[in-house]
Amino acid sequence: MLRHSTTLTVIGFLLLFLGLVSIVLNYVGVDIFFLAWLYDLGVGISFAIRLLMVILGFILIYVAQLDWEREDI
Repeated sequence: MLRHSTTLTVIGFLLLFLGLVSIVLNYVGVDIFFLAWLYDLGVGISFAIRLLMVILGFILIYVAQLDWEREDI
């Protein structure tokens, strides 16, 4: 198994959670204070970065939970 799988899983869940919450709050008109700088980049780029955070979170969670030694190649 991956050596730092717990760390990658936690980072993945944080990215996933922050990305989803940020997208939902952005529709309401509120921003998380440390992600407010994203809105200054433009609406499209801001949404793309937030969506990338969600996708990257899913990928990190998947890779961290994958058992590489049992995987058939």
